[in-house]
Amino acid sequence: MTDQDIIVIYHSPDYPITYWQEWLDKLTSRIILVPLDSPEASRAEVMITWNPPKGAIAQMPHLKGVVSLAQGVDHLLSDPTLPQNLMIGRLIDPFMSQSMAEWVLLAILKEHRDDALYSAAAKRKEWTKTIPKIPEDFTVSVMGIGAIGGHVAEKVAGFGFSVLGWSRHEKSLSGVTSLTGIEGFNRCLAEADYVVSVLPLTEDTQDIYNAESFAKMKPGAFFINCGRGMQVDEDALIAALDRGHLSGACLDVFRVEPLPQDHPLWDHPKVTIWPHVSAQTSPITAATQVFDSIMAIREGKPPVNPVNPARGY
Repeated sequence: MTDQDIIVIYHSPDYPITYWQEWLDKLTSRIILVPLDSPEASRAEVMITWNPPKGAIAQMPHLKGVVSLAQGVDHLLSDPTLPQNLMIGRLIDPFMSQSMAEWVLLAILKEHRDDALYSAAAKRKEWTKTIPKIPEDFTVSVMGIGAIGGHVAEKVAGFGFSVLGWSRHEKSLSGVTSLTGIEGFNRCLAEADYVVSVLPLTEDTQDIYNAESFAKMKPGAFFINCGRGMQVDEDALIAALDRGHLSGACLDVFRVEPLPQDHPLWDHPKVTIWPHVSAQTSPITAATQVFDSIMAIREGKPPVNPVNPARGY
């Protein structure tokens, strides 16, 4: 390493360090990624990370800022030792928005087009048909219509579904009825055939889907979660499924990840499990944004997509 090198800490349990180094090298040869436990880490002014160990960031003496390798930042803000003076950036990547829209549409359409029924019939070698469903007759509520959720809502509306969207502030989105506040929240739950959660994890949204919320949902509704696992009371969800109030659930996020092998959600006949892959970060599309944030933080400027810790995103 030379004096011209820019030392950046990299930590992510999902991908090896070479995964990001390769794409940052296409932008500059100066950035050198080092592991969190590397001796050189103490020299770094910037860290790029997903889900670092609690207390690790506070131990880095020269850090000016941290870039989340995801849109969510709860994995950083939940650390009680996180220095208050750090600048924090997050990713808002068109690829992630498109990827999540694909996943949500897949979850909706598999249910809407009776995939489980036809798959079971095919295994029995039965030639059977059901009455087709018209998308306009079904309502999808997208809870959280920010940068990613708003894109998801518009894509779902493009398939002809009636779409409601709930957020902190009213939004103007094509084909989406924007709702706010507790009345808007309750209406989204009560009217939706499909409840899709894309909410960030904040103090206000933790445990937002509890027994009371599930009871407010339309009988027979289908629950889809690609927001955060800590927003869902999983016991209450299982109870709502078992008593037939909800028809099913497709889940990409959980309170504990990886989902423990003995967790009852694995074997529940009405639940589809995904391993937190609905919107994975790709350096192919995000490397430039990460590079820009690294350089900005080193110069004392806000990163791309700066985070407001008080707001939680």
